[in-house]
Amino acid sequence: MSNPITLTASSNWSADKRMQLHAVFNAWISSCSEEEYLHLMSLREQVAPGQVCSIVTLVRSYFERPSLPMPESLVQLMQARNLQPAFAGASSFAG
Repeated sequence: MSNPITLTASSNWSADKRMQLHAVFNAWISSCSEEEYLHLMSLREQVAPGQVCSIVTLVRSYFERPSLPMPESLVQLMQARNLQPAFAGASSFAG
């Protein structure tokens, strides 16, 4: 079994970690519900009101503030792919 990759809020993630996160996001976005997508857009608006915001920025913000309403299905997929936040196990928005 491989060791989990623990992502942090650090702004200097490796290209590999960013690529892995984008792969997880792409898998999630292709199967998420409209409600889950709207919850993610709500989070984006909280993190970067009126601005363009990458999924990496959203996830970094979520790792910094786990109280942000990240869709639970996205958090679960990140955990299943061993892209776990430093606070793994903390609850998030169950959308």
